[in-house]
Amino acid sequence: MSDNQRKLKYFSFAIMIFALLHLIGGAFLIAASPLAAGLRLEVAGDMTDGVIASEVLGIVAIIVGVYCLIVGVMGARSANNPRHVGGFKKLDMALILVAFIEFLMSLTTGQISWTELAIACVGIFAYLYAVKANEEVLG
Repeated sequence: MSDNQRKLKYFSFAIMIFALLHLIGGAFLIAASPLAAGLRLEVAGDMTDGVIASEVLGIVAIIVGVYCLIVGVMGARSANNPRHVGGFKKLDMALILVAFIEFLMSLTTGQISWTELAIACVGIFAYLYAVKANEEVLG
């Protein structure tokens, strides 16, 4: 295994760690949603119950976690066989784009989220090492 393949595998494992954090956080949000019953949150100009907001955020976190897990597993598999990085590169580029857009949106609200920036950076490095590993094998 070359150095580029090894680094791709490390960054893929980092993406999987973020996936597990999202899955655990989403499960906690859903499980603790009854505790948020007394909260009143403003969503799109209307006041809403904290239970609904907690459940929605939990479901979104679980969806993000599953997607990150898929990207991480595909990256780790691509590190073993760099000839087949096409699917990984497409999914990873979508992950980078969505994480970066979400980070920019968090800047507009004043609530900066470091996880989106970290996922985007890890995704960029994984993409770069996937391209390098692919070029090593092909050329």
